[in-house]
Amino acid sequence: MSKRSSPIGIDPLDSLLGAPASAGQRRPAASAQRSAPRVRATFHLPLDLVEEARNATVALSGPPTRLTLARLVETAVRREVERLRHTHHGGEPFPPRSADLVGGRPIGS
Repeated sequence: MSKRSSPIGIDPLDSLLGAPASAGQRRPAASAQRSAPRVRATFHLPLDLVEEARNATVALSGPPTRLTLARLVETAVRREVERLRHTHHGGEPFPPRSADLVGGRPIGS
């Protein structure tokens, strides 16, 4: 099944998530994103944010967008990691971590 782009050339997620860091930057191909191994991740998020994300997913679940909650979250996380790389790490990928993340409250909260 091929992925169709919006007929007007605008990513409908831009209105929800903001435009990518720079208009000239290329995003990884959708097929490349889907071919990577998938893992389950569990997060606690504010109820109002989850409800708005669910509402957007239902509203945009049909043609031509066919949005899913997983794709909405993946797109948002990819954009934020890209923004963080450009803001804090000169656009370069962050180094691999040497240990797993530690759970619990953030320091200073």
